[in-house]
Amino acid sequence: MSGPVAVIAGGLSHERDVSLASGRNLVRELRAAGLEVTAYDFDRHLLHNLERDKVGVAMPALHGRFGEDGEIQTLLELIDMPYVGSTSRACRVAFDKGTARELLRRAGIPVPDSVGLSAQTFRDVGPSALMEHVLSRLGERIVVKPSQGGSALGVSGVDGLAELPSALVGTYAYHDDALIERFYQGIDVSVVVLEDADGLTSLEPIAIDFTKGHEFDFAARYTAEFVGLAVPDLPGGLLAELGAAARTAHQVLGLRDVSRSDFIVSADGSFVLLETAITPGTTETSVFPFACAASGTSLGGVAAGLVDRALNR
Repeated sequence: MSGPVAVIAGGLSHERDVSLASGRNLVRELRAAGLEVTAYDFDRHLLHNLERDKVGVAMPALHGRFGEDGEIQTLLELIDMPYVGSTSRACRVAFDKGTARELLRRAGIPVPDSVGLSAQTFRDVGPSALMEHVLSRLGERIVVKPSQGGSALGVSGVDGLAELPSALVGTYAYHDDALIERFYQGIDVSVVVLEDADGLTSLEPIAIDFTKGHEFDFAARYTAEFVGLAVPDLPGGLLAELGAAARTAHQVLGLRDVSRSDFIVSADGSFVLLETAITPGTTETSVFPFACAASGTSLGGVAAGLVDRALNR
């Protein structure tokens, strides 16, 4: 390798702290795998610092805006720096949940019934003219989330008409477009997909168990005492279906190297794909490191392989 690996984390999005935690873990794991690694923040000095230090390859650990919306990828493409992860064009498509879901639906992957509603429409038309129609279509139990972003920021569960307007106001604090979706009862299961010279493989599916009352809680998702990770006790055929759906989502969205698809699996074995993350988290409570261990490998080994792939494409 001609220069160090740059792990880029931080930035100015609402997910800065999560990104920094992901970055710290990646740096530690890559160094344990024997690579020379330097951590960089996403700021006005980034491009200068990368070129000054003659970085050989970059591995973004940025979540949300600037990290998964194609911005950091565009900057790295401008300076012709190899990097791990999806291209800027693919990121722009996959980062918008509404757009991504339509592509997945057309590909035959089950996705939640949902309605998109902009803040402008909410203000201009007014909640009284909209809310009853939304609940009539989706049911009394729904989930409201920003159409872009992650880490459960701006996400809330809603039971009934009275709670919906305030939930939307909270969501609009994070993005001008909201996605209102039907609530699906079941198990949260995530599948990490990896890409190498032989094609796509999916790691062991991982079930996420949130302490009751913390399902939509940003802080709880990154507090070990509120999050349980385990290989789900599901039939082998169903686990294989989830892996196949995650690999198909990776392909349909044009992603590269790594992704993570999040599902709700109902008691009858049916499932919906909620979203596909472009840059899976690598914090101590994230699915990605746990899935690596459950699949007989390590985050450091997988990350080192992705670095090598980026250098040699």
